[in-house]
Amino acid sequence: MIEDGSKYFHEDVQYSDALKARLAQGVEMDSAKAMGQYLQDWCGGDLDIVDFGGGPGHYLPVIRSRYAKGRLSYKSVDIDATHVEFGKRHFAGQPDVEFCVGSVMTPEPHLARANCVVSANTLPHVPALAPLLACLRESKNIRYIVFRMLIGNECVQIKKHLRADHFEHLFDRDFQFNNIYSADYLAHGLGPDWALEIRPDIFDASRLEQHRLPEQETNPFYGNRVSRPVNGMIFKGDIYMPWKFVLGRRIA
Repeated sequence: MIEDGSKYFHEDVQYSDALKARLAQGVEMDSAKAMGQYLQDWCGGDLDIVDFGGGPGHYLPVIRSRYAKGRLSYKSVDIDATHVEFGKRHFAGQPDVEFCVGSVMTPEPHLARANCVVSANTLPHVPALAPLLACLRESKNIRYIVFRMLIGNECVQIKKHLRADHFEHLFDRDFQFNNIYSADYLAHGLGPDWALEIRPDIFDASRLEQHRLPEQETNPFYGNRVSRPVNGMIFKGDIYMPWKFVLGRRIA
């Protein structure tokens, strides 16, 4: 049986634990700071945000600290139930924060009250964007999108094999998508009612050079999943990761 690529989200306990620790310790990731700044620059008024792949809500404190144009409510939709439970406990008693087990592959049930959809570091790792783009095209209540994803001049599907020494069912099991999309594809999927801009990723190369996860200490092969800087670019293992921010605004 060919997997849909979601298995690794559930099995990468090390990364899941790292996100929970960052939230608990108040760590501000560079990508979270960039997300907050782009929301401040691009959006306006009260925001009802849905964050696909939002994990335990580790971006939320950073976004709150930077968005100053109106009230902000937040809903994280994540397929990892441990993220959802951790986020519920961490933000307990805050009625404007919600957590839900779900997938960006079936976005419609989560968008009824939203006017802004964000996602960081998740969209490259799902099989396809067509369900999300179609839903955004038809959901007239969504006014803004801010995505951190891999953007290039063409659309490329990449499968990273996640096992160092086991190759049975290669690229059918135990893999991670690292898909690259073009701005033209996004514009095609969203339709003429959306205006899009591609903005640069913002990161501290010196900080990224020090970026490691504990699993790497005992499992060097795991380092192929962890970002590293190379001459101003970001790689994961052998794959160049052209991270960009996609800003969208409904114009009709």
